[in-house]
Amino acid sequence: MSSQAAPYLVVETQKSFAEAVVSVRRAVEQAKWGILGAYDIGEILTAKGFPQGEQMKTLDVCAPTHAAAMVNANRLTALCMPCSILIYTDRGVTKLATMQPGTVMPQLFPETANLLGVLPGQVDRELAGILEAAAR
Repeated sequence: MSSQAAPYLVVETQKSFAEAVVSVRRAVEQAKWGILGAYDIGEILTAKGFPQGEQMKTLDVCAPTHAAAMVNANRLTALCMPCSILIYTDRGVTKLATMQPGTVMPQLFPETANLLGVLPGQVDRELAGILEAAAR
């Protein structure tokens, strides 16, 4: 069994899908992050002829000070931006998920991760806080 952290975090909530989307939006704002875009994946796939039995929406979120530090250290880190929060249903259960930059960045950009020190882990903690606040 590996002791390496998962590259993503998933949190379940008792909220409906629609309530969870609103709750994530509010939690992002309270954390002083911004929402750059939203995509209704289920709607998009259904419109393309691939009906979905479950709901999926992503919110692209960003903390500009964190993003600036990362791209100033290595422009290629922008390939991983903005951070996405996925709100989805799985067999009727609403879940929230996000990638964890503090786990992924050292794998993709080891030298940059060393330069950034604790910042990628800080981003993980802030994203986890957003998901936990939204799930309550």
